[in-house]
Amino acid sequence: MSIEELLDNINIGLEIKKIRATSKILAITDKGIKYSLGTSGNSKNISFQELKEAINELKVKGSISREWYAKQFPIQSKSAPCNYSTIGGLLMHVSYASYDKGKYYLKIN
Repeated sequence: MSIEELLDNINIGLEIKKIRATSKILAITDKGIKYSLGTSGNSKNISFQELKEAINELKVKGSISREWYAKQFPIQSKSAPCNYSTIGGLLMHVSYASYDKGKYYLKIN
């Protein structure tokens, strides 16, 4: 999986099913993906760097956890902790990951 493959399979308006909520892609820019936070009208951004590192961690280690995300992206983890579940939701949408007990695992087809 690459960023390009991920982007080929998502679009503006796509609803991302997460474990406890649903978000919607509002924009895809040259820096990353802007998504909604529930129905409040608030939004956050996921950088392509966050996505690349998550994809790589899944390839190499087979899973990503909130602890991994907090260590890799301490600023984002504090200011936008929902980025972790949105990244997981995006990877589940493209059938690259599955979720179990707080972690996202590489989905083997």
